[in-house]
Amino acid sequence: MSDFPNSYYAASLNRNKKSYSKLTGNYDCDVCVIGGGFTGLSTAIEASKQGLKVILIEQNIIGWGASGRNGGQIWNDVSWGIENIEKNYGFTHANQLWNISQAAVELIDERIAEFGIECDKKNGGINAATSPSKFREYVENSEYKLKTFNYNKMEVLSKIQTQEEIGSSIYHGGILDHGAGHLHPLKYSLGLMDAAEQLNVNIFENSQVKKINQARDYIEVLTPDGQVKAKKIAVCCNAYLKGLNLGIENKIMPCATYIVCTEPLESELQNCILQNDYCVSDTNFDLNYYRLSESKRMLFGGVVGYSLKNVERLKKRTKAQLDKVFPQLKSLKVDYIWGGYIAITVNRVPDIGMLNDRVFYAHGFSGHGVAFTGIAGKILAESMALEKTAELEAFEKIKHRKFPGGRIFRMPLLVTISAMQRMMDIFNA
Repeated sequence: MSDFPNSYYAASLNRNKKSYSKLTGNYDCDVCVIGGGFTGLSTAIEASKQGLKVILIEQNIIGWGASGRNGGQIWNDVSWGIENIEKNYGFTHANQLWNISQAAVELIDERIAEFGIECDKKNGGINAATSPSKFREYVENSEYKLKTFNYNKMEVLSKIQTQEEIGSSIYHGGILDHGAGHLHPLKYSLGLMDAAEQLNVNIFENSQVKKINQARDYIEVLTPDGQVKAKKIAVCCNAYLKGLNLGIENKIMPCATYIVCTEPLESELQNCILQNDYCVSDTNFDLNYYRLSESKRMLFGGVVGYSLKNVERLKKRTKAQLDKVFPQLKSLKVDYIWGGYIAITVNRVPDIGMLNDRVFYAHGFSGHGVAFTGIAGKILAESMALEKTAELEAFEKIKHRKFPGGRIFRMPLLVTISAMQRMMDIFNA
């Protein structure tokens, strides 16, 4: 792939992306990173900072996958909920993961400042409740985080306040998290790419890894035209693990999510819709997530599919969801629609670990990838450069079940479960 999918993100880039050559010939390095998204770039940056010689291999172009297509929303916590971590693993473990998730959010601002990345970063996000019971649950959760972790950045919004902030009357209340935020993910990806290059990371594009050979003293990474002999590797492919045969693919489920982008809102609509430029995520299983772009277009996602086919049907479904939340935007033209794969785990906690002393991996961010991918890369790099960190051990203690049914049957099973959950959303609304 020599270009990005047709999206608002690609169309609104204020620069031409630098191209990198294919991997040809033989190379040696300390760390070979497979995957050029947020996780891979973060790993490469941090490994280089540790004084390691790093090669990064991307099968398409940097930022081509979910890192250049996602909703751009920044949240702490894990998708499963930190309260469930505490119930199942105890307070000490929950506190450790909570601190990691906070560090993940802060790391974004640190990198923007360190490398001068221009990516339209904004602060603040609202979790909007689609039912009274969900609102009560949100309030209890905010009180729990304040009491347990001293997290004081959450503000309870009444139904009227939520309506005023969002510009929609469908919600029963919400929680404004001043620690959340949003950014232009493709600009951020390319900023990380520049940072990696500045730190002497050797980057190769359009180089699909075909085979990984593990020897006693090194790992051999093979592409159609070249090979890398590395002391250690970091597998940062997320939803694109197919074919690597490392035994970790069945711990994640790739699923496709779609975003529509409207034409710019007129000034009178800008005054009553997301007037404080917060991002929003609601409580449905196939959640709606949305925000305004820097150019005041509505970026609205939420329809989840299990392939990137039938785009027109999915465009209509996504636009119908948008019209339900914002009837006043029905007349707006949709200028862009795009989709991409994310990866989820069974328990919605990222799967970060190591297969052995030479093979490290991170994937399955389950909708919280904008923040967690960055800290995951730092955890991998520090564990490869020094020794296994306490943070890596914390993630390895989380039990990750395999999706049942193998590659053939797990997709139909997930579709069935998703359909049942959507029915519950309807009846609980």
